[in-house]
Amino acid sequence: MRKVLDDSLPLGRRVTALCYCLERYSPIGFHASLSFLRVVAGDFTRDPAALPSAMELLNSSYAAWQAELRAYGVLRRHAKRLGHRSPHPSAPNPNQPSHWYGAPREAALHAVWVWYSKGASADTDVQSLAFTLLERGRFTAAQREIFERVLAEPGDSQEILRQMAVVVARS
Repeated sequence: MRKVLDDSLPLGRRVTALCYCLERYSPIGFHASLSFLRVVAGDFTRDPAALPSAMELLNSSYAAWQAELRAYGVLRRHAKRLGHRSPHPSAPNPNQPSHWYGAPREAALHAVWVWYSKGASADTDVQSLAFTLLERGRFTAAQREIFERVLAEPGDSQEILRQMAVVVARS
């Protein structure tokens, strides 16, 4: 973080320092997180004034995730005292960030757009669902059924499906 905000460093080194931060914490994936920061904060690869905003967005998301981890730790300790040694498989587990804290729906839609535009999934159902989310922002009842079926199937599209789930949950 210090190097990102150091005005004495050349812009390229500062952007590289931001990328190192994203290697450690990129809740919607490295490329999607980098692209989201660029869209929200401005093009920090050309405008050094956008770097502090990008770093602030990343820090606030990280801090919110850490707060959720601390709250989860308190809940788990309490559950263990009551004899529940293992969490239920369907219980949320924030040990891996599942969304961008502070802007979950917006970032998830952006991640879906990044993956869709790259053609990250060969599954035609996933592509169709991604297109629908990007165009309409929500699913019809029939599309929700398809989404639930595709989500239950293991495949190469789990990251994009996870972000779609964030969008669907917040629509």
